[in-house]
Amino acid sequence: MPKNAKHPNQKSNENWKPHPDDKNAIFVSRALDDYGLNLYEFRILAHVSRREGPKHGCYASQKKMAESCGMGQRKVLEVLKVLCEAGILRKEKSPTRRTNIYRLNPGSKWKHPRELENIRQKAKSPKNSKSQQESEQVNEYENLESENTSENNIFAEKELFPDLWE
Repeated sequence: MPKNAKHPNQKSNENWKPHPDDKNAIFVSRALDDYGLNLYEFRILAHVSRREGPKHGCYASQKKMAESCGMGQRKVLEVLKVLCEAGILRKEKSPTRRTNIYRLNPGSKWKHPRELENIRQKAKSPKNSKSQQESEQVNEYENLESENTSENNIFAEKELFPDLWE
């Protein structure tokens, strides 16, 4: 089990009943099975699929998803970004709730699996790209500051040694 995964809440197991024998517990389409989702993405997708209703969609909070799926909230957020960007899920603003609503998209809306790794990197990197931009801005500022300082030194030298510049 990953080190950031949490053990399921024991209270949720108290009311557990076996799945009826006359129904399949889960069906996974070959297209989904071959898509290349990692275990976190697959787990969140399964949770959203189970919770989604025809009218309401899945409106579980990220905190509840994290508890149910045995992972941290940051991981849930990252995974939801990946699944939405890949077109597997869509996120909607709830008119009546604080949480977002997640719905499964039809397979025709999914991006090609070869794009999945780039989508994952993009989902992980907002912090990195923001800090990269900030450090680039700091570097630009320092470069401008050093240019201005050297220009100021030139002007100061002109005043001290006017004959050198004429």
